[in-house]
Formats: sequence, C-alpha cells, structure tokens
Amino acid sequence: MKKTIGFNTLHGPRYFNVSDRNVKTTVIYSGVFASSNQPELVMTVPYKELLYKLRNHFSIGGDEGPSSVQQYRNHLSALNGFLAFCGKSVDSNIGTELRGQFDETLDKFLSAIEVAPRTRLDRARQLKLIRRTLQQSDSPPSSQSSAGSFTMEFRRLVAASGIPAKTLAKNAGISPSAMWRWLAGTDPRTDSHPSLRRLETALGVPRNALVDLAVGVETKPKHEPVLPSHRVNLAARKVHGLCLSERELDAEFVSEWRNLFDYKIASFPSLERQSRGCWRLIPKTVCKEVSPLAQRGAMACPTADILISRLRSFFAVLLKLPVEQGGIAWSSEPRQSLALCAHPRTLECYLQWMTNRSGGVKHNGQKVFARAIASLVRPKTGYLWQLANVYQPRLPVELGVSTADEWRAMCEKSHKFLRDYVASARGTSRHPEEPIADLLSLADPLKPILGAIDRIQKDAAAAPSGGVVEARHKRNALLLALLLSNPLRARSLAALTWVPNGHGTLRGSSSTGWRLVLQPAHLKNGNSAGARAYSVKVADWVKPLLDQYIDEYRDTLLDGKSSDYLFVGDAAGGLWRGLGKTVLQLTRRYIPGSPGFGPHAVRHLVATSWLRKNPGDFLTVAELLNDSLKTVLENYAHLRRDDSFARYEAQIALSSQMAG
Repeated sequence: MKKTIGFNTLHGPRYFNVSDRNVKTTVIYSGVFASSNQPELVMTVPYKELLYKLRNHFSIGGDEGPSSVQQYRNHLSALNGFLAFCGKSVDSNIGTELRGQFDETLDKFLSAIEVAPRTRLDRARQLKLIRRTLQQSDSPPSSQSSAGSFTMEFRRLVAASGIPAKTLAKNAGISPSAMWRWLAGTDPRTDSHPSLRRLETALGVPRNALVDLAVGVETKPKHEPVLPSHRVNLAARKVHGLCLSERELDAEFVSEWRNLFDYKIASFPSLERQSRGCWRLIPKTVCKEVSPLAQRGAMACPTADILISRLRSFFAVLLKLPVEQGGIAWSSEPRQSLALCAHPRTLECYLQWMTNRSGGVKHNGQKVFARAIASLVRPKTGYLWQLANVYQPRLPVELGVSTADEWRAMCEKSHKFLRDYVASARGTSRHPEEPIADLLSLADPLKPILGAIDRIQKDAAAAPSGGVVEARHKRNALLLALLLSNPLRARSLAALTWVPNGHGTLRGSSSTGWRLVLQPAHLKNGNSAGARAYSVKVADWVKPLLDQYIDEYRDTLLDGKSSDYLFVGDAAGGLWRGLGKTVLQLTRRYIPGSPGFGPHAVRHLVATSWLRKNPGDFLTVAELLNDSLKTVLENYAHLRRDDSFARYEAQIALSSQMAG
C-alpha cells in the first residue's frame, strides 16, 4: 500500500539531505525486513544520490589517489550487477533490496553468480559497505544519546536550517568531509574555528554559538596519566651495553649450546634428566620471533630463547664488567663456555649485577635465570654435573677446579646457592596493578575498557568508509572486546586463525555463532599436568564486532594478501607480533588518564573485578584465565586475605552492635 505524507518541518537528523521545507514524499510500507515486526518506513531515494555519497566516501572529486578511484569503480561494478539481478538500474529508486530484504536478496545474488570464491567474498563485502553508506545517510552513525553537546547542537541547527549538508558546507566554504565528521560525532579541533565561524554565518546563528561549544569540548579537564614506577625507572636507567650479540658468540659455545638444546628437547636423552627438565617445542606459527638458536625445523622453543638471551648478557658481564663495579679480574679473557655457569663466583657476580641494576630488588628476572642454571648443575641429573670431564678443563684457572670430583662438588655448591637465591627472590620490579590503579579504584574496573571500545567505534564511523583507517579501528575494537570477553595471553590471541572451511581456531559463522578452539600448542601451559584444550564460546556482545570484521574489514587490511590469522596486523599477513604494543597504545589513547597497559593487565582486571563481586570464587577465575587453581590462588592471595579481613571486620561490627 502507499500513503502520501507531507513534511512541514524536518527537524530530525535523518533528513539532512532534504532540500525543500515542504516535500510530498511517497512512503512505502514493506512487511518483509530483518529483525523487526513493524512496517519499515522507506524514503524514496534515487540510487544516483547514493552513488554521490559513495563518491564522497572514497573522496572522489577531491585529493583522491588511484587506489580510491579503483575502489569506487569496484563497488560501482558490484552494485550494477546486484541491481541487474534485482531487475533495476542506478536510475531506479532505492527499495527493499537494499533495506529490509537486503540479507535475503544478497544471499540469492551470491548463489546465482558464477565467480571465483574470492570474488564472491569481495562482492559481499562491497555491497555491505554500500548498504552501510545508505544507513549512515538515513541516520548519523553516532546515536543521539552518546553524542556530545557540540554534536547535538550542531545537528539541531543543521536540521532546522532545511539546507542540505553539502550545500551548507559549500555556502560556508568548508569541506563536505569535515561537515560529515562533525555530524557523525567528531569534535572540532582548534584549527577548525574559522570554519565554524563561517558556518555560524551560513546558519544565521549568533557569533560564537558553535565556537563556544567547541572550546568547551577542548577545555574539558584531562586526567594526566601517572606513569608506573618501573617505566620511570627504565627511562632514567643508563644503557649498560653488557649483552653480546649472537654474532659475537664463538663457534665453540654455539656447539656447546646445540648439544644442550638436543639434550633438552630429546624424547630419549643420552644423559639422565629430571622428568620436568625437558624444553617444550611449539610451532613457529603460534609464537613470537625467537632466536635461530632456539629453533628446530618448523618448531621453536620460547624457553631456550629466554635462556640464550640471558647467557649473552651473562657472558658480557663476566667479560666486560669493571672490577670496581663488581666484575672479576681475569688474568686472560675466559672462553665463552657453559662451564662458567657452574661456578658460584661467576653466578654471584652476574646475579648481583642484576640486583644492582634493579635498585637492590631480587625479582623474577633473577629467579628465572637462577632456576634455569640450577637445573643444569643439579646433582646426579644436571647436564653440567654429568659432563665433568668435558667442562672442567674449560674453566679459567682463577676458579681453581682441577679434577672431575672437584667439578661435581662445585656444581653441588652452586646448586644450593641458586636454590637459596630463588627462595630469597621475592621482590617485584614491576607492579602489575600500577598501570591499572585508576581502574582498580572504580566500582566497575571493566567499564573504562568498554568505553574505549565505544570511542574506537566512533573513530571508525568518522573515518572514510571502505578505507584502511576504518578497518584498523574495527580490528582494534574487536581486539579489546575479545580480550575482555576471553582474557587470553597476547600470544594466544595473535595466533588465532580463521579460514572459510572452518578449520581455524576460530570456528563457526555469523549465523551459528563463534567458538575459540585452541590446542595445547596455543597456550602457555599447554603441556603441563592437567592441561586441557580450550573450547569457549565467543560472547554474544562480541559477535556483531566479529561478524563485521570478518565480512567487511579483514580483507581490506589484507589488501590482496592471503593469511589464516584472524587479526591482521603484520604487513605481510603473518603473525601479529605487535599485538601487545597495540593494546598498550589503545588503552593509553582511549581510556582517560591511563598510562596504557597490555593484555596481561586486562587479565588482572578481569580476575580482580570478578573476585571483588564474587569473593572466594577462585575456580571461576581459573576458568576465565585458563590457569590452574593453584596459580590463581598464588597470584590473588591478597584478595583472599582482603576477603577474610572484610568478613572479620563485619563480625566485629556485629559484636559491637550486640554489645551496645
């Protein structure tokens, strides 16, 4: 049925493009549309007007580059084919094929065309972008409720003028793209004040009506972030330069290292070994870049990568640290050899240097090194303890070990020294709660992250549609959302894969929902006792972000390249090694007053937030973090103690009331 409606005043922001104050518009009520049981109100808009908006999105007619022109042509070609399938052309008016019946019509169109699978995906992405462009013109991307005072007043003035936004921009001598950014919710910068004054004249409003609102936005109090103490200390610390490069490692040590590496990864080592003394290999496709000395074929060993890095520093300190700063006075430069790891004097020299560098704090850095070397000198099963005849001759004469028996006695002494050192290393060089202290002080510590996701979404709405900037914003919003809903470690997130055949670690579809299915290789403690695979549903509130990213934005970031990784951050489509750094930058930029924090801090926020609202529920936290209950109890014992004292305080208060 049809009905004619007269519009005398057009105050709503959806009518920015209507030029006349009294318009007779044919309105069609359609009963077939998505996700609604009410008739859909459709304004008759010609496709040519939509093409004009699409040209603006790609900046055609301005400073566009060849890429923008080609993107526009590709989208126009997709639209022409779609309209031909619907029996229409660009001379027709927009109907339900791009509104209420779009999803159904698109499915039929994609099933009917005979093209390569990649081309079919491109057509779907291009047509969805065109539909989104129409939706943006029907209603500005930022909701009225979330818009700031400038945006609300600016929309009201433009709507009340009855002048099309493009015409108004032309009359005021400003770019249409700036006009649409402000209507979309972006706040004007200081250098935009001359443009705002011209708009005031074009709108016929008092001078400074817009500028004063914009200044109010700029002068909102900003929370200056408080930098965590360890970042301040690192910035003030002098560069020591005591670390050998891998090119400086001599052939003899490299040979020693390869023998140790073989011993540590072998299923059946030739020497005795503790049951937990082997090193874990994982595919290089799921781990960060590691040293070539920590690789074997297509596999890599993060533990070996950490140790070889420490040994390069260990050798440099022993060889180059001045005596007056705690170094050892050698009669001649010692050989680069694992033998140096077996003597208490060399170990104490290095560990004391590390402690001095950290302001006297014995922290986890020293503990990790001490544990690794302690396993090598352990009596009976230690690698170096068992190879006395090989390594004893390689010690410098100053260390005074001349027989195999003396070597083994020395190893036992070093083992005891290292175990005692591990027990005493209880300090912390980096307090994980410092970067998130402001959030932890809130009643809901997770709310600022949700706010950051909303701000990133607004930036995406203000970016040119179909471009890389918009796609990056959408990827970043999904990254924070997925990190909040499934608080995995950075390596596990970066290693997530998606392939159309459903064999990636992200499985499902936009119609059936999504699940993360991870194997032990994707998880930090995947090979530990009691470890299990990770199969978890992606939260419903994250699903729309994930659907959009896969359907519309991921291909834009790939730019013609092929990749199985879900998150595209690497220029070549490889594993996104900068994911953690990106999270830090996003939280610094989009959370007011935050110095920025990484994925691990989000895990801490999730655990703390849950335990505050659900005291004692450590089992749920273990499930959320995919950690063992023992690990959770160790790391969040302070909350357990806080809960105990809170209950005790309540008991005292009750006793006081009864006594009164």
